[in-house]
Amino acid sequence: MIQFDKLTALVVDDDPILRQMVGKELESIGVKFKAVSNGNEAIEALKEKRFDFVLMDIQMPVQDGLDAVRWIRDINNKYHQNLPIIAVTSFEKKEHTVGILEAGMNDHIVKPFTLEKFMFSINKILG
Repeated sequence: MIQFDKLTALVVDDDPILRQMVGKELESIGVKFKAVSNGNEAIEALKEKRFDFVLMDIQMPVQDGLDAVRWIRDINNKYHQNLPIIAVTSFEKKEHTVGILEAGMNDHIVKPFTLEKFMFSINKILG
């Protein structure tokens, strides 16, 4: 079983209210996090610090989540290539999920998500 209080997350979403809501959910189970508002900021944050996983929105200004995850996966080191990245999006059709996974994400959670769905996804990926 995953010890959530030992994990750090990068939360990437352009909506400040959603970033705050996700942050509160993560804090409620002990996960430390940093929140940023687009793919460019996510890439910069990943250059500065290591995270255990990323929660990534898809549609964002400046750089969307699919472009950001492709860039992250192209970095030539094991950390970035194996970093668990979970799409958190309102897209729920099968073709969206396929595109998200093909871009390099490990899983897909539909907004609004429950803490239970998030914990299931993290356990599946990290456990």
